[in-house]
Amino acid sequence: MKIKLTRDSVAAGDDCDAPHLIEIDVPNDSSISSVVDNILGLNYLANISDGKAVWSLVSTKPLALVAQQWSKPKLLAWANPTVLELANGKNELNLKFNYHAQLNPEVVFEVLSRFKLCTS
Repeated sequence: MKIKLTRDSVAAGDDCDAPHLIEIDVPNDSSISSVVDNILGLNYLANISDGKAVWSLVSTKPLALVAQQWSKPKLLAWANPTVLELANGKNELNLKFNYHAQLNPEVVFEVLSRFKLCTS
């Protein structure tokens, strides 16, 4: 499975090449939590000096929250879907990290975990 990944810029002056498109290949049965761990290992997300950057990972819905001050990401879904499930059987999945500045990650998590999508 090919994942096309983008992220927001954290500051125009020192991060001007956003959306930072990269592509990674992962097995079709990779869980979203293993993909997040893989991405974090690439040092893809910008860290900020005060150590409180907050990022949400989304596809067509919110998937996970990464906070620089947390030791590990939190999933926003009850299930831990595979990339194949998220891609609806396609061979490519688009993911994006949204930057939430230094907002309280517990508040961002609470808001996104209650997020509802229209399915009709």
